[in-house]
Amino acid sequence: MGPRSIPESTGIESSYFPFRVYHLVGYSTCHWCHVMEKESFENEEIAQYLNEHFISIKVDREERPDVDKLYMSFIQAMSGHGGWPMTVFLTPDLDPITGGTYFPPHDSTGTMGLPSVLRLVTENVSGLLQI
Repeated sequence: MGPRSIPESTGIESSYFPFRVYHLVGYSTCHWCHVMEKESFENEEIAQYLNEHFISIKVDREERPDVDKLYMSFIQAMSGHGGWPMTVFLTPDLDPITGGTYFPPHDSTGTMGLPSVLRLVTENVSGLLQI
């Protein structure tokens, strides 16, 4: 996956982004951030799917606490909890649609893996934007 760092300015041109944006917030000493990077982002199939269907943005929460706070508030309001790595799917205007925290590379009992989440968002993003 080739994530882009979010620009320092907050005035991001929405025309730069395609329809779906995959946004990951983490930090350098976060254990689960490293696990997700190794298990999912270094997985060729997952990386290829992300690159074909999303613009990926990776943010270090220590460098951009404002971005972390904004999207963490959304994740906590939506799910009742938060943590890192924080995954947020965004509109082209960088408004959150849905998200979560750590997603494993494979589905398991009661937990969707990252590939399933990516497909769900890709297939249903029009409906999600209308909610």
